Amino acid sequence: MAEVCHTCRAPIVGYDSVHCGSMETGYRDLCSRCFNEEVAAHGDVEFQHVNFQPIEMADAAGKSHRFHFRLHHLGDRVSLEAFELKGGAPSGYQFQMIDEAEVDLFAVMGQLIARMRRMLALQHLEHEPRFGLVIKDSVVRGRIDCDLDSEERMPQLVIDGREISWEAFGRMLMTFEGFQFKLEIRDRSEEV
Repeated sequence: MAEVCHTCRAPIVGYDSVHCGSMETGYRDLCSRCFNEEVAAHGDVEFQHVNFQPIEMADAAGKSHRFHFRLHHLGDRVSLEAFELKGGAPSGYQFQMIDEAEVDLFAVMGQLIARMRRMLALQHLEHEPRFGLVIKDSVVRGRIDCDLDSEERMPQLVIDGREISWEAFGRMLMTFEGFQFKLEIRDRSEEV
């Protein structure tokens, strides 16, 4: 049975559902549009929700990626996310822009797409015939996720839009044994 929005009663997919409320008032599942309208009304902010349609973009290797968008009003800010889907949930490449609440959302979308293009143009991993997947050009950018299959709650990395286990990444790092490194962690809304 499909989930429905508590306010507009329209069916909503899991990645577009916002579970909100409190123990005192109870919890509700809202679609992004109804959630954004409620937050804007509560903050007395003029806000027009936009449903951005999915787009396809190719990465540096020519592989096509389909991105969905989610817009959330956060009171004094807005968050616009782009992500791929795997099994109905955000996965693979994921991007986010945060800006002022009353910003031109189409301008934010333009900035997000430009960031996506820059990141998709980079290739951090390559297949080497003797060693398999290796780090290309000594630089890696990606996202830290949780390996849900690991009993030890090990990290799982997403590099070039693909899931890389902590163990596999460790093997890739061994080609740099004796080298120095700098690990810099940034908020997901920042460009790296």
